[in-house]
Amino acid sequence: MDIQKQGVIDQVKVSLESGRKLKDVLTVLGIKQSTYYRWKNYLSKTASENPVLHPSDRKTSKSLTAEEVNLILKTKDENPQMRHRQIQGLLQKKEIYISESSVFNVLKTNNLVERYERRPAPWDEPFYEIYRANMMWGADWTKMRIGGERWYLLTMIDFFSRKIISWKILKTVVAKNITELYLDGIDDMQMPHDWHLKPELRVDQGSPNTAHVTKRFFKDIEAELSFARVHRPTDNARTERFYGTIKQEEIYLVGDYQDEITANEEIKKYIEFYNDERPHQSLWNFTPSQIHEMNNKTENLNALKDLKIKSWTNRKEYWIKVRQQNTSH
Repeated sequence: MDIQKQGVIDQVKVSLESGRKLKDVLTVLGIKQSTYYRWKNYLSKTASENPVLHPSDRKTSKSLTAEEVNLILKTKDENPQMRHRQIQGLLQKKEIYISESSVFNVLKTNNLVERYERRPAPWDEPFYEIYRANMMWGADWTKMRIGGERWYLLTMIDFFSRKIISWKILKTVVAKNITELYLDGIDDMQMPHDWHLKPELRVDQGSPNTAHVTKRFFKDIEAELSFARVHRPTDNARTERFYGTIKQEEIYLVGDYQDEITANEEIKKYIEFYNDERPHQSLWNFTPSQIHEMNNKTENLNALKDLKIKSWTNRKEYWIKVRQQNTSH
């Protein structure tokens, strides 16, 4: 069929070169002008479709450079478990801005895009509004296996930056562990114990959290203890989301830690990676530590904007040089 279409296009071209009008030629052939142009565009597009190895083959000022493409592939090779958004975040951390879509296109071209099923959105709104770091923390625990037995990972996360403030691995969780975890967080954040702006702690209504010892502790230090509503996981969504991440990327991969020492070492490594290296999609692909340290969303967005402009400018200058070199030759 394409051969027949090409034969018509060639015949029309010959007739036009001989001085005949397009309308008259198409009338003789019994073809509508809209059909002719559709065939012509289709064949032109088909003829121009060649395998494109990289987006950098597009010679525009916003096209990726060969160096940027190679950097994307190198970063993906070093971090095969990460998808395009996280790859973009790693590059962004190195002061190189490449859009998520550009990273995706490079990975897709090289068959490096894994299938991903998006999770359904939470069915209820969170019961909090956070605008700075150390304003509200969330605490909870999840199961893990050590030496064939059930243990618990207890963590405290900052709701603004999603940084893990403090954590413990325990055989069982009691009220004392909750208060100790909070004090560890205060010390790690270098907050005075008599500071009046202590973070509010959001917890569920488990017995260690609702115990008289826990409530009395927070009353004595003049810090607020708030409870998530029953059957409302979004009231402590940051904590729940972190557990989903660490289970998929660490706990479920190991399955059963050899002993308590090994478990503490491996969990410590992962939490340091999560806080300081792992790009977080909900944080514009900054890391939790970066967000926590800057403690200002406007400054974060301005820094990202400056990085974009810098990368676009460098890319434009690169292609201008390429065109100048091609013209000189």
